[in-house]
Amino acid sequence: MSIVQWSDSFKIGEGEIDKEHWGLFALIHDLEDKLLQGAAETSIHATIDALEAYVNVHFEHEERAMRECDYPELEAHRRAHAALTFRVVQLKREYELAPESFDYEAMMEFLSNWLSEHILKLDMDFAIYHKGH
Repeated sequence: MSIVQWSDSFKIGEGEIDKEHWGLFALIHDLEDKLLQGAAETSIHATIDALEAYVNVHFEHEERAMRECDYPELEAHRRAHAALTFRVVQLKREYELAPESFDYEAMMEFLSNWLSEHILKLDMDFAIYHKGH
């Protein structure tokens, strides 16, 4: 598995959001480590649960910041958040139903790609708007 690595290029200049982005990277890397080390299903499940909860909290914070500055792309951003939330819930259910045949690599690739693309495009667009207002 090749998971995207955190770097300063992912900082959008909003302290709380940047910390939460780093936290999302940390959770994904924790999940990758557990998968590579053959951790127990309960440990993997706990990390997936933590990821689901963390994503929800983070999205609330981002959307609040967007509302506070009347960001015109808030609804599109909300839809992107809803799509990820839905996919994380789907992955969690697939894992719960059949952990022995679950496609871990596909999940990690999806999470890594989504996180990278979302921050570097949608969140950076917001950061540019926010700094100008």
